[in-house]
Amino acid sequence: SCYLCGMVTKTLLETLFPSVIVENFDIVSIQHYPKEEEIHIHLDEKKSIPVEFSSRRVVFNGFTSAKKIQDYPIRGNAVYLHVRRRKWLDTETNEILTKTYSIAFEGTQLTKEFVSFLKEAHRVHSLEH
Repeated sequence: SCYLCGMVTKTLLETLFPSVIVENFDIVSIQHYPKEEEIHIHLDEKKSIPVEFSSRRVVFNGFTSAKKIQDYPIRGNAVYLHVRRRKWLDTETNEILTKTYSIAFEGTQLTKEFVSFLKEAHRVHSLEH
């Protein structure tokens, strides 16, 4: 295992993705479709039990359906994040639990950071014209 390689990988991930993704999700696969100019990145929530559920008796119970979120383009390719959250079964109440994340901007299928970038780009463009 290369310590420096791990640091470089973490730095690269923190540069490319919102911090909520880096901290809470693992990359499962990356698919590049050059003809469509698209990159699809599939992410699954990390295996650890969320702190919010630590006082309950929970067991892993599969994943939610993937939520597709558009993020910053990379080298001219549209980027789509396919995010799956873990489902947890409370063995005492039979309640299914999932952790909620604030990744997409409300009312859109875009990451918050990408929406902020687009708003700023629009504002600058409007000032120039």
